[in-house]
Amino acid sequence: MNDRGAPGSAEGFSVFAVNADWPESRQVTGHGYNRATGDIHVYLWFGSPYFDPQVEHVTVFSASSGNAEAGEALERAFEIYYHPGEEPPAGLPASEPVTITTDGKPMTFELWRNSSSRCWVARGCVESTELVLSGSEIEPSELSLVRVSDLTSFSNPFASLG
Repeated sequence: MNDRGAPGSAEGFSVFAVNADWPESRQVTGHGYNRATGDIHVYLWFGSPYFDPQVEHVTVFSASSGNAEAGEALERAFEIYYHPGEEPPAGLPASEPVTITTDGKPMTFELWRNSSSRCWVARGCVESTELVLSGSEIEPSELSLVRVSDLTSFSNPFASLG
């Protein structure tokens, strides 16, 4: 059973966010903690308060290592990555590497771009945290991710992760 209360603590798990210089809305859009498995995840949204694919936005999904929700988050990101009505491929398309600054260090992520729009999806791992990012109208290599333990500066915050 997945408890939608404040997340617990998974060994080595961290929540990552776009750095504090992000000019638009910063929101917690979902989180979960499975007491039986210890799996934990947090969804963060950076962009306008309402989804508009033409406006600069980024989602950052952080999950504990091995969390099945990470695969589901990647699938959901790909659903947005393709235009409505387009059939997604049977398997993942070829990715390219992209460097994203994470906690001040360059990290390599897998990147998928949609050639007919400015949408992209990226996946990486920082220590014991799996990350799935998606965005539009911003280059992923321009992002700077930081570890956060207090989400009270976000809309829809829940208790501190400390």
